[in-house]
Amino acid sequence: MAAHGENVLMAKFTLDLFRYDEKVDDVPHRDRVEIDFPETSTVLDALEYAKAEVDGTISFRRSCRSAICGSCSMNINGVTGLACKTPINTVMRDDRSVKVDPMPNFEVMKDMVVHMDPFWDKYSRLKPYLQPADRDEDHERERRVSPEDMKKLVAVANCVMCATCYALCPVISVDPSFAGPAAIAYAYRFIEDVRDSKRKERVGQISDDYLWLCAHCYACSYCPKHVEPQDDIIALKRISIEEGFTGAGPRHALVVSKTIRQSGMLNENEVIVGTVGKFNFKGLLKIMPLGLRMAAKGKVPPLFLKPVENVNEIRMIYDALEVPVG
Repeated sequence: MAAHGENVLMAKFTLDLFRYDEKVDDVPHRDRVEIDFPETSTVLDALEYAKAEVDGTISFRRSCRSAICGSCSMNINGVTGLACKTPINTVMRDDRSVKVDPMPNFEVMKDMVVHMDPFWDKYSRLKPYLQPADRDEDHERERRVSPEDMKKLVAVANCVMCATCYALCPVISVDPSFAGPAAIAYAYRFIEDVRDSKRKERVGQISDDYLWLCAHCYACSYCPKHVEPQDDIIALKRISIEEGFTGAGPRHALVVSKTIRQSGMLNENEVIVGTVGKFNFKGLLKIMPLGLRMAAKGKVPPLFLKPVENVNEIRMIYDALEVPVG
C-alpha cells in the first residue's frame, strides 16, 4: 500500500458485513471480517482487500473509485453514501468495527448489491435527454447557452445517479410510487434547459410521479456530490403552479400560502376545504368522518382567525420573495 517509499501505518479492525444471497438464503445474516489495513484508506479499499484476501464471495458494486460513477453507494454505520469517498478512520466505531449494509429502500440481490430497477424506471420515464423544437442539422454550429442559463444546471449536472438520496428518502420507504429526489432533480435539469421544448410535458410527468408527496424533510440534502436535490424539488413545485397544474398538491400549497399571508397563521379549516376542492362534494364527504372525530375530541380550529400583530411584515416577506398564493 505504500507509495513513493512512504510508510503506511497498518491497523487491525473489523468489517461488520450484511450477507444475503436471494438465490440461496431465506434470511440475511452478518459476517465479521477482521483485516489489517490502513485506517486512512477508504471503506471501498477495505472491502476490495477483504474480497481479494479473505472471502471472495463478498459482493458489492464499484467501478471508478473516484466518486464519479456512483456505483459504490451503500449504507455505512447507518448512513448511506459512497464507499470510495468514506475514509475508514471517520466511521470507525468504538469496538473498532465498520458496519456495512446495502442501501435501504431497495430489494437486496446479494450482500451490498441491490436491484436498481425501480430507481432507473423512474429516471427513464422522464426521457432524460434534450428534446429541442428543431433539428441539430438546422443549426450551423452547436446550440449555445448563456452562462446565466447554465448556472441553473451546474449543480444537478454533478449528479452521478448513485441513488444515495433515493435510499435516504423516508417518503419512498412508505410510498414507493414517489419519483424520488434524483429523478426530480433531473427533471428540473431539463425543464430549466433553454434548449429543450418539452417543459410543460416534463412538469406534467414529474407531477404524475407524485412530486407533491415530498415532505421536505431534507434527508436528501446529504448528497455525496452536493447536488442539493431538495432545492430543485421546491423549484419544481413552484414551476408546476406557474404552468397551471391544479391537483391537490398545488391547491394545498396555494391555500396554505394564502391563509398565512392573510392572517399570519395557518387557517386549517380553509386549508382542508381548499385542498380537497370547494366543489368536490365526494371528496368533502369522504373526509367528513375525520372532521366529526376531531369535533368529538374538541380539536376543531376556530372558524375565524384574527390577524397576528405586525401581519404586514409577513406580507412584505411574501411580496419580496414573490410567493404565489391561491
